[in-house]
Amino acid sequence: MKKLLVTTLVGALVVAPVAFAAKSNGEGKQRGGHPAMKMMKQLDLTDEQKAQVKEIMQQHKPQANAEQRQAMYQQRMEIITAASFDEGAAQAFIDVQQANHQTRMMNMLQAQQEIYQVLTPEQQQKYQELSAKKMEKQQKRMQKGDKKAQL
Repeated sequence: MKKLLVTTLVGALVVAPVAFAAKSNGEGKQRGGHPAMKMMKQLDLTDEQKAQVKEIMQQHKPQANAEQRQAMYQQRMEIITAASFDEGAAQAFIDVQQANHQTRMMNMLQAQQEIYQVLTPEQQQKYQELSAKKMEKQQKRMQKGDKKAQL
């Protein structure tokens, strides 16, 4: 009985990752990806435009490396696990995080502006329409959330 149980568990551990990998390779719903790239798929870009967009995205790709992420994680854990709360250390950590976020946002906006300039006037119009629809959808979702919070 134990052999059967162990064999079943080992089989499940071997098969499960393969099944998930197969599902993420186009069989199931894919999530993630850059939001700007999702919208670009709806704009019927030419091959040349796709190449330009790809180059722009590559130029503005975040440069955080594993060492920086590990250092930020360590600082966060030191603040959390300290015997007493060090407000100065927490504020310094927050300031660095905000500066990093501001830099990422600036790069993202610059990339989006450069991509927008690659589009034809018709594609720019469609981009604006898609952006407006996305904003409406987000506002409706937020209103639903507000109503649920009030209940």
